[in-house]
Amino acid sequence: MARRHALVLRVRLDDNLTLFNGDGYNYTTRVMAVDRHRVAVEVLDKIANSTESPLQVHLALVMSKGERMDWALQKAIELGVSQITLLSSERCEVRLRDLNRQERKVEHAQQVMISAAEQCGRSVVPALNVALELTNFLDQPHETLCLALDPLGDLRIAELPTKTDSVCLLIGPEGGLSPQELALAKAKMFQGIRLGPRILRTETAPLVALSLLQQRYGDF
Repeated sequence: MARRHALVLRVRLDDNLTLFNGDGYNYTTRVMAVDRHRVAVEVLDKIANSTESPLQVHLALVMSKGERMDWALQKAIELGVSQITLLSSERCEVRLRDLNRQERKVEHAQQVMISAAEQCGRSVVPALNVALELTNFLDQPHETLCLALDPLGDLRIAELPTKTDSVCLLIGPEGGLSPQELALAKAKMFQGIRLGPRILRTETAPLVALSLLQQRYGDF
């Protein structure tokens, strides 16, 4: 819990708080001091948190604007992803043309993810990788099963292999990945999957795909 969250909650001396620092444990604490700049606590107990999914999902998400991006990140955290990479692609709505803007975007995304982890009871905040060009991302080594959302894909999630413990899921922008980008992804061993007969918005697609993956391989 960040200091500003504690102050919003108006914590007082001797209040009990449950905190986490990203190591997979919850910490039962007692408030020892509060002022405008800090909240000091005493750790009373350390408790393992069993909310992490057995399925390691790396979500590679082309950036979108404003609330749509925040929504997608929130739901990805709630649905148990273990790593997120923000991408730029041919049809990407967001152009981070300077380092300062990129840093602000990443910092905002991290805060959204931390808040979502707090809300859903996770004690681990997934790793966030800075914005990459799609072509550079595809050149990197990836997880056991690599999937790219494609409305014309040959497979549904229900038709995928019956066992895997790690997935890389690539989701394009509002206009989708271009045919050339999809072809490049498939050349890099990404399988095209479709989620149904309707085109989903960029903030809806992660929710649906991650739910189906958790149902098939994870803890749903």
